[in-house]
Amino acid sequence: MKDILTYILPFLFSAQSVCGQPFTIHGKIELDKGTLLVLTQTPKGIDTLARTAFTGEQFSLTGELAEPAVGHLVVEGYDGGFVMILEPGADYTASLTRDGQGDIRGGKLQQAYLDYQNIVRDANGETRELRQKMAEAGAQKHFKTVKEFQEKINKVQATAHNKLNALIRQNADNVLAAYLQTAGMERINEPAPLKQMYGTLSEKARLTPPGQILAARIAEMERVSVSAQAPDFTLPTPTGETVTLYGVRAKLKIIDFWASWCGPCRMENPNMVKLYNDFKDKGLAVISVSLDERKAAWTQAIKKDGMPWIHVSDLKGWKGDVVKQYHVDAVPFILVLDENNRILAKNIRAEKLRAFVEDYLSKH
Repeated sequence: MKDILTYILPFLFSAQSVCGQPFTIHGKIELDKGTLLVLTQTPKGIDTLARTAFTGEQFSLTGELAEPAVGHLVVEGYDGGFVMILEPGADYTASLTRDGQGDIRGGKLQQAYLDYQNIVRDANGETRELRQKMAEAGAQKHFKTVKEFQEKINKVQATAHNKLNALIRQNADNVLAAYLQTAGMERINEPAPLKQMYGTLSEKARLTPPGQILAARIAEMERVSVSAQAPDFTLPTPTGETVTLYGVRAKLKIIDFWASWCGPCRMENPNMVKLYNDFKDKGLAVISVSLDERKAAWTQAIKKDGMPWIHVSDLKGWKGDVVKQYHVDAVPFILVLDENNRILAKNIRAEKLRAFVEDYLSKH
């Protein structure tokens, strides 16, 4: 049953409020019983706007809002959910199915959100059909026809793009446009594209929770971007001692986020071993931060790969505080710091990492 409600969009937002007008959601769900919640993400975290137990596949929810919000209908204990745009004083009807397809209606902003989804769905469907026909024409070497299909695809996508932009312009100062324009921000870990995204928001949209959350993410990413001073941290070694980043003295430091279960990490380790051995006497230090959760696997990998430098881990995997602090979303993840812990480079490996280290230490 965990496959129910799998339609997830990236972020859920709401305006912060302590009082307002009620909203109601009535509907059907393909589940005999459970607890249904309306969640929303604010700059301070997740809030619950409404909650109700249901039986017999029927439900009714009532909550309160001062300003429009992006809500997430979820069943407690199940993955996924349904995104909707909530407005104070609005009534909604919903039909929620096991395959994650939901039909939620009511309110002007929800209708605009449905219009946006329909434009995307229709354009994607038409594009798929045209691509199939273009592939068939190409297989038969009908190249003129292939060109004609490509022109049709370009026209479909341009038309959809114009419609989507028009819809966003119509809602430029409210939470809907802010939500749509900031969708996917959680997958971006560099300040520049996030700032570009922020630049598309109107002044009023920047004051909505999506805008505020985006601004906060930019600030977080800047703290671990090139030229920033790397945040300090303290973690235990395999023997139980603790190591503090700022306490490691070296002309050049490499922070290497890795794990024993990470194939690319293990393949890169021989390069790191050679690099360390060649430059350790010239001022290079390596601090490997493991995302392992089992100490035995961690220490066995260190021994097997012959990694003679500093190793630390809280054995919390992706939930580790330092992993979150540095916004590590994949391993291997490498940062190069100078003696003052300023970040000089990120995610360079193998020959590029060696060339960087060799060049830097030859000049310092």
